[in-house]
Parts: sequence; C-alpha cells; structure tokens
Amino acid sequence: MKLYGSLTSPFVRTVRIAAIELGLDREVELTMTVVRPTQPNRDYGVAVNPLRRVPALETDEGDVIIDSRVIVEFLNNRANGSLIPRDFDARISCLNRHAIVSGATEALVSAMYETKLRPEERRWKDWAEDQIDKAEAAFVWAESNIADFSAAFDLSAIALVALIDYAGFRFAHIPWLKRLPSVAAFAADANKRPSVRDTAPRE
Repeated sequence: MKLYGSLTSPFVRTVRIAAIELGLDREVELTMTVVRPTQPNRDYGVAVNPLRRVPALETDEGDVIIDSRVIVEFLNNRANGSLIPRDFDARISCLNRHAIVSGATEALVSAMYETKLRPEERRWKDWAEDQIDKAEAAFVWAESNIADFSAAFDLSAIALVALIDYAGFRFAHIPWLKRLPSVAAFAADANKRPSVRDTAPRE
C-alpha cells in the first residue's frame, strides 16, 4: 500500500503511528507528497485526491482512501486491531475525543499557514490567534479527560500525541503544557513507544 504524505503532517503521522501499532508498517510505503496553499499539486489532485490533501492511502487493489480517521479505520479492520473500539458506546467515545483533537490539529495547521507561509504584510493576526486559542482550549479539555485518553492507545490517543508534538514542532515558543501536568505526562509516556518515537515530525 502507498501512503501519500510528509514527515511534518500530524495527520499523516497519525496514520504512520497506527500502521506501526497494527504491525502493518512494512505494508505501507510512505510516498513523499508536497501539498501547500497557493502551490497546487494538480497531478496529485487528478491521480489521487481531488482535495489535494494528505494523507491518502492507495490500497493494493488500487482504491484510494482519504482522511486520517478513515485510513486508520481501514487499517484497523485489515489488521483486526483495537485502535477503534467495536463496542458502540466505546467507539462513539473514542471518535468524539478524536474529533476534538482533530479539530484542534486543523486549527494549528491553519495557524501555521497564516503565520509562516502567508506574506507577512497580509497576515491576519487576530484570526491566527483565534486558531491557536482553539488548540489551547482543546489541550485544557484533554487535561480534564486524560483518563479516557490514557485508558488505551487508541485512535484518539494517537491523534493527541500527534497534536502535542506538532504544537511543539511548529509553535515551540508557546508553553503549551506548562499548566497541564497530566497531558505532559501522557505525552512523555507516549513518546517512549517506538511507533511515536520513530515518527517524530521533522523537515
């Protein structure tokens, strides 16, 4: 299988961590793909994902699956894994946690585009700060719900550690976890896992 993505995307990293945890990493080949605003990769858009976003997974059968959550669900089913619970209530709880973390990740990616890629004279400071504030609120929420994230290294936990590390990678000047000891401890523990350590974001 071919995974289109980059070494910096937290969404791609979520899939890469999941693949390792499921024992599928040797079946999933990372294909480096450049996608960024104002520089449309139209070949990728035509051949793989019309939204020109990563990650996208091309299966052995030639099908293309987009969105990190959907890709993880596909891999989890293929490996008969437990990254997404089968019990209905547990599944909804996991996906709800993931939705909040994923939304915060989207906000930080948007803030990164605004503050680092947009020409400085055209940057919208208030909007970027609002995106960062959303991520900070999500971290506070995670602190209050850390027991649920820590109960199992599932999709929501994987996405949370990807968010934490992305925040530190792109916005190192912000003391994200200074007043969040439980989230900080969760991140430290998660980063001991080979799947997390070996996929740390880098340029």
